[in-house]
Amino acid sequence: MTTVQNIAKNSLFLLAGQVTGIVFGFFYFVSMARYLGAEDLGILSFALSLTIIIGLLGDIGFSSLMIRELSRNQSLAPKYTGNIFLMKLLLAIITFGAIAIIMNFLDYSENAIEVVYIITISNIFTNFTNIFYSVFQAFERFEYLSIGMILNSVLMLIGIFFAIGQNFGLIYFAFIYLIVNAIVLAYSFFFCLRKFIVPVFEIDWIFWKKTISESLPFWLNAVFVTIYFRIDMVMLSAITGDSAVGWYAASYRLIDALGFIPAVLMGIMYPVFSKFHINSKDNLEFAFKKSFKILTIIAIPIGIGTTILAERIIILIYGVQYSPSVDALRILIWASVLSFFNYTPATYLTSTNRQRTLMIFTFIGAILNLVLNFILIPRFSYNGAAVATVFTEFVVGMLMVFNIHKSENLLSSLMNITFKSLIAGVIMAAFLLVFHDYILILLILFAAIVYFIALYIVNGFEEEDISLFKQILER
Repeated sequence: MTTVQNIAKNSLFLLAGQVTGIVFGFFYFVSMARYLGAEDLGILSFALSLTIIIGLLGDIGFSSLMIRELSRNQSLAPKYTGNIFLMKLLLAIITFGAIAIIMNFLDYSENAIEVVYIITISNIFTNFTNIFYSVFQAFERFEYLSIGMILNSVLMLIGIFFAIGQNFGLIYFAFIYLIVNAIVLAYSFFFCLRKFIVPVFEIDWIFWKKTISESLPFWLNAVFVTIYFRIDMVMLSAITGDSAVGWYAASYRLIDALGFIPAVLMGIMYPVFSKFHINSKDNLEFAFKKSFKILTIIAIPIGIGTTILAERIIILIYGVQYSPSVDALRILIWASVLSFFNYTPATYLTSTNRQRTLMIFTFIGAILNLVLNFILIPRFSYNGAAVATVFTEFVVGMLMVFNIHKSENLLSSLMNITFKSLIAGVIMAAFLLVFHDYILILLILFAAIVYFIALYIVNGFEEEDISLFKQILER
């Protein structure tokens, strides 16, 4: 099997898991949002955001380091898995302690505090699951990762619908997250033992010191990215109240759902980039350009189409009670578009041992986002938070692209595909404006057809793109 075919196979497995998660997640989140209302949804969204931020203490970059190192030398898997498992036990205690301290200083209701504690334990389970997911990913056996995602989605769907059917309160929805993540952890641990490796549980102080030192840049990068993607909900909760968080979360959930597209592709390409960095610089450059091209071609019509159809999308999905979410969606969708652009250079920097450079850029983004949120949220509420997120993504993206361009001179090719995609997007926008009131599903389908025809006309597809597609289809 060729590298291209292997990438395609793994992409299909991961895509299956992600699509299932998106579809099922869409149904259970929308049902939960309609059932709970904006205020309770705001409490749950606050808990999820806060525990994601503090939960970063539970994985100080270990997962990313494992994927990179084990993709280069799989024989190290037992040592990495066992040692990191023990380190995460200590970090889990620290994580829960940090949450307890923070909640004692914040003036929240007893109900909200209980939800935060339950979601914290749920996230701790997820941090342990990521150890075994890293093994699956490094060994390029994405079917096991996909099964875990599907299992999570199915159980969440069943749990949420059961809770709604039984008229349960908010606290029970938090327990669903806890129970489901515990089951997925058991699944990942079992199949890691049975199909891959047996962890060597040991305390190797030299290894611990080396691993922590190498993983810290990954962790700090994750911290900074999480801050500028999640701190807005925490700040909104403190400044404007739970209802504003609920309206913002409704739009943000749709943006999160779109994130599966670059996550799938670059999740596959991360170990590939890491290998090419050692074995073939030419292949690395080729893979970088094609990855960026694919994500750009997908991102631009999503951004333009969502901006035009935002009101119809929000009302259809959430109902009139979430109409305040429309403007936030129109702004946030461009954060998603920029995120598509940024995934490839971020993965490139990480896989080429330049995670410290990426860490500096994301640190700048985190500080910028905090400052903008402090300025914009009091004046513009959740719309201000959305603007802060978009501007932060833009700045971080420019820093990454220009840094890579200095050594690899890739900017012209990136600008070329972006320009052609924008031309096709403008043609698609004209189509949407003319036929705006037609059936939404058909409108989106025909708009996509118009976009790709226009992209073909402006030579957005090259001969080597067609050749790659043929390789994927070959058996």
